[in-house]
Amino acid sequence: MFPKSPMPAARARRRSRWALLLVSAPLFLLACADNATLAGPIEPAKAPPVDTLPPRDSTPPRDSVPPRDSTPPRPASPYVLLFDRHESDMSPIIRPRLMRTAFVVGDSTAPANGLDSAVQPVLDLAGAYDASLAPNGRDLLMTCTTGHGTTLCAATLDSMGVAGRLRVQPGIRMDSLLADQAAISPDGQRVAFRGWMPGGPVGLFNPGDIYVMNLDGTGLVRLTNAVRGQASYEGPTWSPQPINGAYRLAFAHEQRSAEGYMVARLESMRDDGSDVQALTRDAEASDRAPAWSPDGQTVAFVRRSAALVGDIWTVRLDANARPVAEQALMTLDPDGEQRAPAWSPDGARLAFVSAHEILGNFYNWQVYSVTADGRDLRRHTSTAHEHANPLWRQRVSLP
Repeated sequence: MFPKSPMPAARARRRSRWALLLVSAPLFLLACADNATLAGPIEPAKAPPVDTLPPRDSTPPRDSVPPRDSTPPRPASPYVLLFDRHESDMSPIIRPRLMRTAFVVGDSTAPANGLDSAVQPVLDLAGAYDASLAPNGRDLLMTCTTGHGTTLCAATLDSMGVAGRLRVQPGIRMDSLLADQAAISPDGQRVAFRGWMPGGPVGLFNPGDIYVMNLDGTGLVRLTNAVRGQASYEGPTWSPQPINGAYRLAFAHEQRSAEGYMVARLESMRDDGSDVQALTRDAEASDRAPAWSPDGQTVAFVRRSAALVGDIWTVRLDANARPVAEQALMTLDPDGEQRAPAWSPDGARLAFVSAHEILGNFYNWQVYSVTADGRDLRRHTSTAHEHANPLWRQRVSLP
C-alpha cells in the first residue's frame, strides 16, 4: 500500500468553502422564513362582494343619463308650405310662380332659415298664383292671367306635390266676369271668390263682389251687391264647420267713411248671403285678409291704422260666430307690414309674409310662421324675391 499523498492546498480550500455553504443555507432559509412570518402570511387576494363591484362600463344606466339638451324637442309640424314667388321666366317681366318648401315645416333636418335649395316649384308655368287647396290635398284652384283677363284655373297635384296640366275653371265667362281670391269650401263641393266686371282694375270704382259656385262650374251665385264708388268686397274665407246649420263666409267690406276715406271692416254671412254680421268694429282701423282658424273660434286678419302699418290681429268668436274680443297676435311685433295670414290645418301655427329683414341689399317679402299664440317666429324662405300668399299642405301627400 502506498501512503496517502497530502491534499493540495487549493483543493482543501474548495472543500471547506462547500462545507460552509451547506451549513449556512439552512440558516438562511430559516431567517427568510422568520422575516416572512413577521411581514404576515402571503394569501391569495379575495374578490370583493358582488354588490360592491363597479360595472365594467362606467356609463350610468340609460334611464339615469341626463339628456344633452334639457329642453324637450319640439315636435315637427306635419305640413309643407306653398306660396307665390315673384320671378322672371326667360323675360324681364316679373310674374308670380307657385312654389313649396321641400322640407316639412319644423323638421330638424330642414336647412336653417329656409335656404333656396329647400324650395321647389309646384308649377312649371308662371302666372298662376294665390292657390286654394281642396280637403283631399290634391285639387288646387288658383288665380291665373290669360289673354282675356284674370280668372280661376284648376290643377291637380301628384304624389310628389307637383301640379299637372293647368286648366281654366268652368262656369266663369271672362267677357262678363273676372275672378280671383278663390277659397274652396271645407266639404270640397264649392268655391267662393271675388268677382268684378271687365273694363278696369278691381277697386272702389270697379267694385268686387263675393260669388259662390260649385266646383264643376254650375250654380254661380253673387252673394253681395257692391255699389260703384261706395263699396267693394274681397277676401272670402270659409268657416271650418257649419254654424247654426250652414257654413259662413268671412270677408272684408270696403266702404267710404263719412270723412271720405276708404276703410274696410270684417263681416261674415251665411253661404247663401243672409245673416250678415260685423266681425270687427274699430272705427279708426281698416281690416282685411281674414283667415278662419280650424277650430272656428278665431279669425286672423291684417289691421292698418294711424298707429299700425299692417299688423296681424285676431278676433275671438262665440259659438254663433259673433265677435267677443280682439287682440294683436304678436306682443313683439316685427317691424313693418305683415300680409296674408294662413292657419295650419291643426291650428298650431299661422303663416304670413313680412319684409322686416334685409336679405342681400333689399327688404324682400319672405314667408314666416308663428305659433297660434304669436311666439316662435320662423322664416321659411331666404331668397331675394318677393313672396306672397302662403298655404299649408299636409305632409302625408308628399314624399
